[in-house]
Amino acid sequence: MEERASAPEQDAASAAKNADFFAHNEHFAELIDSLETYRHIRCALDGAVAGAGRLLDVGNGGVFAYDTSLAREIVGVDLCFEETPRRVGENVTLRRGDALALGEPDGAYDVVVQSGLLHHLVGGDADATLENVRRAVDEAHRVLAPGGRLVVMESCVPAPAFAIERRLFPALRRLARTRLMSHPATLQFPLATIVDVIGERFGNVAAARIPVGRWTNQFNLRWPSALTPSRPYLFTATREPPRNASASASASGVPIS
Repeated sequence: MEERASAPEQDAASAAKNADFFAHNEHFAELIDSLETYRHIRCALDGAVAGAGRLLDVGNGGVFAYDTSLAREIVGVDLCFEETPRRVGENVTLRRGDALALGEPDGAYDVVVQSGLLHHLVGGDADATLENVRRAVDEAHRVLAPGGRLVVMESCVPAPAFAIERRLFPALRRLARTRLMSHPATLQFPLATIVDVIGERFGNVAAARIPVGRWTNQFNLRWPSALTPSRPYLFTATREPPRNASASASASGVPIS
């Protein structure tokens, strides 16, 4: 197996709140089913996962943002799932799993999906959260077979908005630990940051902006898209054979459509 460095881990309170929130996700599931923005997201993800053989879906909270019939076999892992694997449908199995320490063998999948996951990987501060994002991408790379594909759908914010979110992040984490806030704390990163993190590990990454409708989801609320700087993007990267693994990508060299 590939060696994994120690360190990054989710803030325990945030991880517990994430697990509880998505274990009782009926409203969340109904909300995204009703929004045009998520229909666009589904369309983008459908195109990215079509034809998958073995697909690992990391941290989806039991809500699949794509047509599960497009893959031959799907394993969904999340902290909110039970330890005992549970079959849902003919080709989908759910079991407990940690995005930062996947209990999956090396090279076992030809597609890994991380949909709306990265901004939930909250650490003790903004820098620790970014390290968690790096670890999640590293783990995805590890379990992908050579030639396998990483598919990430993530909401991103412009750099000025991130600077504000970063400043408010400690207060948001404290608020999320109270009963005043039912949604777990999150931190959205700029597009260039996500591109760089994926590029560091994979050596290649493409990013495409996903259209939004009039309404989107913010902290589990139906929210006007015009009133948030957050926008969804689809990122894809391929695990190259070992001889190409040293290649690197920078934000300036990434095709963005």
